Amino acid sequence: MSNALQYHISTIKDIIDLANIDKAFTFSGFDSSAAPSKNCASMVEVYEQMGVAYFGSSGTVEASSLLTKVFKSIKDVELVGFSGLMLALTEDTGLAQGTIRLNFDIRSLLTYRSVCGIGLDTVPIPGDTPIDKIAALMRDTGTMAYRLNNPLTVRLFPVPGLKAGDMTAFESDDLCNCAVLAVP
Repeated sequence: MSNALQYHISTIKDIIDLANIDKAFTFSGFDSSAAPSKNCASMVEVYEQMGVAYFGSSGTVEASSLLTKVFKSIKDVELVGFSGLMLALTEDTGLAQGTIRLNFDIRSLLTYRSVCGIGLDTVPIPGDTPIDKIAALMRDTGTMAYRLNNPLTVRLFPVPGLKAGDMTAFESDDLCNCAVLAVP
């Protein structure tokens, strides 16, 4: 995978280098992330191709770590932006379906994401989740980030009126509907 990604990035870089571009344009680099979108293939399919039975089963942490290494392995070009494995729950149809199938909970999701550096991203939680539970989850994430020396984010979507297991009803073209996850 690293070789294939490197090949494509190098080819694009060569095209940019050979292009007759206005001198005011400065190429800053590549973000090698596989950015999620509900309108393209799911990262869950990549996990399955790597031999993981389903996202959330045994092997998910290892596959997350390996994929992160691939996205960060690019050479001879400047990497900008996140340049890593992005697992945005409400932006990936396969991950969203995993919430409905109960393939993972919020704690296991944080574990899988801790090796890729994104933490909890676009995770819907019950709208009435007490602030002390949200703060404790953020402290857990911060502690993992510190111990792993790896920046982790927390981007939660408290959804008013919904409880754990309920389905979201986002009307956005960019967000996938999924089951709301409990904050234990």
